Amino acid sequence: MNKIVTHKLEAIHLHETAQEAAKKMKHKDIGSLLVVDESDVHIGIVTEKDLVSKVCIQNKKSTEVLVNDIMSSPLVYIDYKATLEDAAKKMVDNKIQHLLVKNANTLIGILTTSDLSTYLRQNIDLDEVNASILESLMEQEKAG
Repeated sequence: MNKIVTHKLEAIHLHETAQEAAKKMKHKDIGSLLVVDESDVHIGIVTEKDLVSKVCIQNKKSTEVLVNDIMSSPLVYIDYKATLEDAAKKMVDNKIQHLLVKNANTLIGILTTSDLSTYLRQNIDLDEVNASILESLMEQEKAG
């Protein structure tokens, strides 16, 4: 998993505005920011989805909405030694698209659904997967 995790994490203070978050995401070309409190402790995450669903479609002014009011919390973590299957399951179970990766108590990166998709596209032999599916279907047909 360590190979596909994004290691450079960006943060924003909980009292900054949604507009500031959007500008920072655009400038850094990223889809999320970790939210930190006054002590620089990670307390949440704000994503592009949060900006769209909690600001834009609610017709709120991005200059008047604080990151604290739209962030997702609590943060969800996985150990860097976990398998990609475990990471994908944790993302599905928690209905999240951004999973923080830790080594012991140290935050080392973030894994996104885009990261997983890119990795799978580059590393899965679809012919092999399709053959396996067809074989399974044929076995089910014989048994049924």
